[in-house]
Amino acid sequence: MMLSKLQQKYPESKLYTNPPSGKDPDTLWLTTKENEKFLAIPKHLLTSSEVDLLLTLFSEAEPSGGWENDTPESRSWHDYLYERQSLETNFPTKDQFRVIQFSFKEKMETELLKEAFRSIFAEHAIIVFTSSGTGAIVEKQTGTSLPEEELLSAAAVIEGDFFASPAFFIGRFHPLNECFLSFFKEEKNLFSFAEKNISKRRVFTFPSTFPSFALQHVPKQIKTRLFADITQLFTEDEELRKTIKTYLENQSNTSQTAKVLFMHRNSVQYRIDKFIERIGIDIKTFQGALTVYLACLEFEQEESR
Repeated sequence: MMLSKLQQKYPESKLYTNPPSGKDPDTLWLTTKENEKFLAIPKHLLTSSEVDLLLTLFSEAEPSGGWENDTPESRSWHDYLYERQSLETNFPTKDQFRVIQFSFKEKMETELLKEAFRSIFAEHAIIVFTSSGTGAIVEKQTGTSLPEEELLSAAAVIEGDFFASPAFFIGRFHPLNECFLSFFKEEKNLFSFAEKNISKRRVFTFPSTFPSFALQHVPKQIKTRLFADITQLFTEDEELRKTIKTYLENQSNTSQTAKVLFMHRNSVQYRIDKFIERIGIDIKTFQGALTVYLACLEFEQEESR
C-alpha cells in the first residue's frame, strides 16, 4: 500500500512483484519488510536528500541472484504464497500444510542457511526465500513434523553458529483450500507484529502472539485505567512482577515456578499471596490468571517503548 502511494509521487516509477535480477546503478529499488512488492524509481528523478529519506522509510531491494528459489517446488510455493498464483502441484485433499516463516536481521549466505534448515526439518519440507535472510519453510503434517521445542533449540544453535539473530513463526496446519492464503496472510501479520513488539523471543506461534496482538487493539486509555493498580505494583516491585508472570507461564504451578526462578517454593507462594491480597484478583482461577497475564504483557510493551 505504501509503495503504491509512493508510485503516485513518481509516475515514472514501476511496481513489480519480483526483485531486480541484478545490480541496477540507474535505479533505486525499494521494498518493504515483507518483500511482497518492489518499486523501481529512476535515480535521475531523485535528489540525494530524497534517496536518504526513502532509505530510512523503506528497505533497498536486493538483487535476486544468490538467493533465488532454485527448485520447481520452491518457485511454485513462492509464487503461491507471495504472488497469489495458483499452486502447480496437486495434493490429496486430506493433506494439511503449515508455513514456518523465518527472518534474520543480518544478510545470510543462502546455501549455508539451506544446509542448516535441511538438517533441522524433515526431508519433504520446502524452503522458500523472499530475500537472503527472509522466507518460509513449507511443511506437510506428518508424524515427524518439527515440535516447537526442537525449533527453539535449533534457533539457538543457528544463532551461535552464524552469529545471527533468527526469528521464526510457526504457522498452524491448514488444508490447501481457498482459505489457505487468507490464513497465511494473517500469520504474516502476526509475525510482523511479533518481531516489532515481542522482541525477546526467537520462536513465535499463534498462541504466544495473539494475546499481545489482541491487547494492542484495546484503547490505551482503557488499559491504563483498568491496569493502573497492577502497573503501580509492578513498577514498585520488579521481582514480584517476574514471579507472577513466570507463575502464569508455567500453568500456575508453584513448584515449577520455583524451579525456573531458583527460589524456594514457599517464597514463590508468599509472593503470589502478596499479589492476590494487594490487587484483589485471584490468579489461581483461569479468569484471574488471564486478566493479570494481559496486564503483564501490557506492562512489558510499555516498558519496551
